[in-house]
Amino acid sequence: MPIHTLSCSTTASGIHDVDLIIKSLEWMCDKKNIVTLEKTTSFHGSPITLMKIKLSRSQSRLTLSRLGGNLLNLLINEKNERLDDQNRLHFRLSQNELVKGKIILASNTEDVIKMVAKIEVYPGEKPQEVLSKLLTESLERCERRGWLNQAPSIN
Repeated sequence: MPIHTLSCSTTASGIHDVDLIIKSLEWMCDKKNIVTLEKTTSFHGSPITLMKIKLSRSQSRLTLSRLGGNLLNLLINEKNERLDDQNRLHFRLSQNELVKGKIILASNTEDVIKMVAKIEVYPGEKPQEVLSKLLTESLERCERRGWLNQAPSIN
């Protein structure tokens, strides 16, 4: 599949359950010990934790297919709006729903997990076509694994 990496990033304030968010991110990516943490403070001095994940090519492909058919179809339909000039696909997931075991796009009023997929585009290829191929192949993998109508269940 034509992808370099998939990166995820989110923040947790002092009132968030950092361990629960980490567990949810690991579940979404189906891999343990992948979250890097950076503890810092906000502008006003309250503690925050920055969480980041950078996935390899093969792990990126698996994670994309775990998003479920509804989200992948939405990304296919909105690919032109979500692809930037550096061939990166951008979307945001709901942090609150992820900890409940649901993978859905975030609204503007909630905590988010920023997702960025770097697409592998070679000279002569059109980025939108490459992205369509990536998302379609992810959708096919999603269907083969039985995740078309819902993401895998959280353990």
